[in-house]
Formats: sequence, structure tokens, C-alpha cells
Amino acid sequence: MNSSISYLNILEYIDPITVIEYLETNNWIEEERIDTRAMILAQRKNNRNFSILLPLDPEIPDFSDRMYEVFKTLEFFEQRPISEIVNAVISVKQIAIEKQREILTLKFKFIDEISRRQVPAKKLGGVLTSIQELFDAVGQSESGKISDTGKIQKEILERTELSLFETFQGSFGMKLALAPHPQQLNFLESPLAEKVTESFIRLINLSNNPDKAILKEYLLKLRKRSASRYRKFLQSLLNSNANFYFDWGSVNPEKGGKAVLSFDNVINTIEFINKMEVEAPEEYTVNGKLIAANENTKKLEIIDFEDNKVYIGKATDYVMNKKDIELTIGRLYTTTIQEVSSINPATGEEKTEYTIINLSYLDQ
Repeated sequence: MNSSISYLNILEYIDPITVIEYLETNNWIEEERIDTRAMILAQRKNNRNFSILLPLDPEIPDFSDRMYEVFKTLEFFEQRPISEIVNAVISVKQIAIEKQREILTLKFKFIDEISRRQVPAKKLGGVLTSIQELFDAVGQSESGKISDTGKIQKEILERTELSLFETFQGSFGMKLALAPHPQQLNFLESPLAEKVTESFIRLINLSNNPDKAILKEYLLKLRKRSASRYRKFLQSLLNSNANFYFDWGSVNPEKGGKAVLSFDNVINTIEFINKMEVEAPEEYTVNGKLIAANENTKKLEIIDFEDNKVYIGKATDYVMNKKDIELTIGRLYTTTIQEVSSINPATGEEKTEYTIINLSYLDQ
């Protein structure tokens, strides 16, 4: 079959809006709009001017032919096969249905001129790492197997795993795919990957609202681990100094959607979550061994049996004045710890403070 005929069949069903988004992401500028039928976009490269006449109405008789000319121009301009460009433009919803996986597109719109041309790989790596950790934590909450400490169950991690399968040419962006949906599935319940991605998009949208009351309610529902990792994800975005655009394509035709998060709202949301931590600190119990104690500073060090994590915190006067408890190095205790974490948006420094609010012998 002739390749042009093959692409005409594909381009007949392509959404002009997705083409516009692709062109604008890759620095094409709108020069003229011909009512509702077409628009002209232009860009300069290697001292040459390039222009594209993009059809906007799929109902015109030669829509697919005109769209094919658009992609032939892009093929020459980008110096890569037309097949790659078509795949980059096809909507994430189409890709999700084709691959039977939840698809998430993340695009960076950098604020400063230098970052528009280059960005350290470490920063992009930080975004990918933090979004994976966030999806894992939200997956734990959505599965109902909630724990604010300790390891997340392996079966959850397998279902929330993200794979990077495409980066964008000429701009900074990426497409991520979640793990395939399980074969045996309760049809009355949504797949975990769908739930997690929907929660993520909702968090982004709620972060844009000046009234953070609903965001607070939702973060409390998802629990501390998710809130903490969402803040860490926001910090990774803050380090990139950009505005962000998200596009979710779902296997479920009733799901999916877009979200935008401005640089200013990233800062505001980090500060809000910091405030949440101070107003309602997390409390939990640690069983472990006392390895250090300073009665002058009231600092105690406890090593947890479960994961060997060392907690260094200041004990309250109530704990220090308990007549029935002696602080003995090497002895086993049940400790109630209050934790407050915060991130400085200006420096990115993360700080966690522990306060020991109760202490008892573990063998009692």
C-alpha cells in the first residue's frame, strides 16, 4: 500500500486541536486565522522561514490531504520520519486505548530563556523519581492498604509503576505509561492505575484553587505519605522553574483530562502543605531501642525494630518528668512520636522534626 494513502487514512481522524498543541509546544507561532477553516503558523530555522496552513474543520472534503501536507512540512523541518511525528501528535486518549494503559503527558513551559534551550538531566530525573514515589503512595491509599510508615506492598508498586516511552522533539516534555491493567478485574471497580492517575490530576486542579480547603480535605483523605510525596513532587517542579501542563489519556472513555499548574501555584501549595503539617502534625508509635539520651537538651535517640530507622527527637516535659520511667540505654521502649515536615520553597531544603510525646517500657 502507498505510504501516503496509509497516512491519509490515519490523518482523517486526527484532532486539529492536538496538532495545534504540538505545534505551539514546538515553538510554532500563529500568524493568521482564516475564520473557522484554517490557521497559518510560522517558525524560522537556519535563516529560513517556514509556514504551515493547518486545516481546522474535519468536515471539509480535502481535510486529510491538507493535514498530510502539514506533516510532510514537519517531516522536512524536524528531519525525522513522518511516522514519529504522527505518533507524537496523536492524542493520549487514542494511545491509551491502543496500548490499554493509562497515559500521562507532562510538558514543561520554562520561565527563563536559558532553560528553554537546556535543562539539567538531574532536574528532569528528580521530577520522574518524585512522581513515581507519589503514584506509589497514592496507590497505597486508593487500595485501602494504608500505612504512613514502612514499605509499600509489592503488588501495589507493580500496578503503579511508570514507564517513560516518549520524549518530545524541540521542547521539554514526556509521555509516561502506567502498568497494564490486570487481566482478571472486578468490573464494578476501577483499575488502580486509573484511580491513581485520576487522583493525581485532581490534586493538580485543586492546587490551582486559591481556597485550599478542598485540597486539604483531599490530602487528609489520601493520608500523610501521599501529602508528603505530593509536596516533594511539587518541589521537584519548583527546581525546574517552569509552568506545567498535564494531559491524561485513559483506557476508560469516560475518564481522562488536562490540568495546568503555574509556577506560582507550585510555591503556594508547598507553603500550604507546610502549614498543614504544623497545624496537624502526624502521630505514630515506634517500638525500638533507646541508643542515646541527653537530659539537658531532652534529646532522645530511638532505633526502630522494623526498619532500623533512627529517630532523634526532643522529649516533652511530660515524658522527662514521668516517675515510672527511667531512661536506660539499650532498653526497649514503645515511643509515641509527633512528626512535622516542611520544605523551604526558596532553597528546596527539607526539614523533619520529631517530638517524643510519650514513652513506656516495651516489655510492660
